Amino acid sequence: MRAKDERAAWAYVERLIAVRPRTVAELERRLTTRGFAPDLVRRAVDRAHDAGLVDDRLFARLYAEDRVLSRPCARHLIAKELRERGVDAPLAEEAAQAAFPELSEEELAHRALAARLPLWEGLPRDVVERRAGSFLLRRGFSPSVARAVTDGVLGTWMSV
Repeated sequence: MRAKDERAAWAYVERLIAVRPRTVAELERRLTTRGFAPDLVRRAVDRAHDAGLVDDRLFARLYAEDRVLSRPCARHLIAKELRERGVDAPLAEEAAQAAFPELSEEELAHRALAARLPLWEGLPRDVVERRAGSFLLRRGFSPSVARAVTDGVLGTWMSV
């Protein structure tokens, strides 16, 4: 029965990793939730780590870079999301800061807002300002960054 449980735990790890990369904590949480014994969970996660299938440092770096490119947001929000996925706080912070360090928070906010502007075309300026500011705040940008970027982008966008 023990070997069968170990095979089942490993098969589940393989299925999870096939869907998307995972952190050590995510694998542990999912295996535990599935009802595997703690010693089996540890062995399966160690095996995945030894096989190079799970690496929190690589996960954090790739996640942060993807987040900046696909759905830009404030770096502190990226670090928070990584911590929620089980990445250690110092590693999460390091990965968030290392993701495209040449981009300032203002540039990230500008990129995030640029994708939304076409959705608000034709709306009154005050509505667009409110939506733009709220959107940037939800993306984790400070009120001062949100205001500066909103004013700058809408100043050029609304005059076109």
